[in-house]
Amino acid sequence: MARRSRPQPVLDETGVMRKDHGGRLRIALLYPNTYAIGMSNLGFQSLYRLFNARADVVCERAFLPDAPGPLRTLESGTLLAAMDVVAFSVSFELDYPHLPAMLRRGGVEPFAAERAGPLVIAGGATVSYNPEPIAPFLDAAVVGEAEDILDPLVDGLWEAARAGDAAALAALPGLYLPARGPHPTARLLVRDLDREPLATQVFTRRTEFGDMGLVEVSRGCPYGCRFCVASHVYRPARWRSLEALLPAIERLRRERTRIGLIGASVTDHPAILPLCEAILARGGEPAPASMRADRLTDALLALLARGGLRTITLAPEAGREALRRQAGKAVTDDALLAAAIRARAAGIPNLKLYFIIGLPGETPEDVAAIPALARRLAAESGMRVTVGCATFVPKPGTPFARQPMIAPEEADRRLRTVRAALRGYAALHAESPRWSFWQGVLARGGRALAPALARLEPGDTPARWDAAFREAGLDPAPYALAALPADAPLLWAHIGATRPADGDAAPAG
Repeated sequence: MARRSRPQPVLDETGVMRKDHGGRLRIALLYPNTYAIGMSNLGFQSLYRLFNARADVVCERAFLPDAPGPLRTLESGTLLAAMDVVAFSVSFELDYPHLPAMLRRGGVEPFAAERAGPLVIAGGATVSYNPEPIAPFLDAAVVGEAEDILDPLVDGLWEAARAGDAAALAALPGLYLPARGPHPTARLLVRDLDREPLATQVFTRRTEFGDMGLVEVSRGCPYGCRFCVASHVYRPARWRSLEALLPAIERLRRERTRIGLIGASVTDHPAILPLCEAILARGGEPAPASMRADRLTDALLALLARGGLRTITLAPEAGREALRRQAGKAVTDDALLAAAIRARAAGIPNLKLYFIIGLPGETPEDVAAIPALARRLAAESGMRVTVGCATFVPKPGTPFARQPMIAPEEADRRLRTVRAALRGYAALHAESPRWSFWQGVLARGGRALAPALARLEPGDTPARWDAAFREAGLDPAPYALAALPADAPLLWAHIGATRPADGDAAPAG
């Protein structure tokens, strides 16, 4: 038994759940990034509450450490190696190298084939469409939405922990056991979101959304953009009812004034107006996470402005309508302009626009249209505009999964064009094309990538990533930059599948 140390005090948290370890299944719930990022994640927060709702479970949190030393749980200071289960909640591909690094820091062997214990499982967005790059580190992966199987999952974890073998989980739907090799695993889907509202459990100011209480109002998206995971992996779109949301909002309002409404298309919620009215009636301020230009009615904008909203965020994705239609984003320039004019008239002064550089079929004219559209919206609406740009990354499970990315150097060139044209009109905030490239590598990669990931440490630069892949004998470029032919098998074909996958894909891995 590894020795415990005194937990680090966290003085600004409320809602922490602490239990004695005696006689309970001990789960370390890890977010493979910093505390500030992990505590902003509603899925992570919800798992913490749901695991601890079981009387026979103690679930404690751990995050990517910001100082040297062993990795211990936040609540009791227990070394990871002393827990029965280490459970990762993984949302972003670029966090993959943090899994083996955190396991090592916690005294746990990273590779499952060489590990005696504890059991290591993972779930989350990226795991639900392609767990293969991190599969060698895992005893099991939960594919899809876990709420409906949480009780049988805990029962299975009890049995697996006693046996020291994840085989006890094999009979559960949605459980992928990497040691069995690639095998068809259907994706779990929660049909009735009202059964388990997801809302902030632990409140802290030390996060990006520290001034908000968060509640999930919808899951999936009804629009089917061809690049978007939410539109395809989490379909169909589902909505929580107003009746189910009100108790969560009452609880959140006791802690925070601003209420963040989380979902892929919040403004499509059939009760969005009464939902915002209910928050305002309780002295709160509604803050939708996502908005569509053609859903921003005068009535909704008036409610948001009453709640103190100062910025609306719209995502044209592409500068020209033709490329938007090709990508499945059916929003017109006129709809964007009308939304901006209505928002300014309602008293909302700021507009954020999000675009994707490098969408399949993008031309120089499409690139030039990005700053032109931003300038038009600023000029004709009178709003202060900022522009965000990311590089297109092909994601498994989407219609664009087989499309190639543009090289980082080309993405840099296109972003320089946009930045120059925006000068004097709007600020440009662009994601790093080099890191987007690595995101693409990991999104479409397979198990062959794991040895390279295990060589990396938190804070390593893209140049160090290049070196780690060379040391592992891997060329990362084909994973991201190559088009995958229509008849080429896919490394992730068995995930979400209900029939046997048709083998490994090229590039092998």
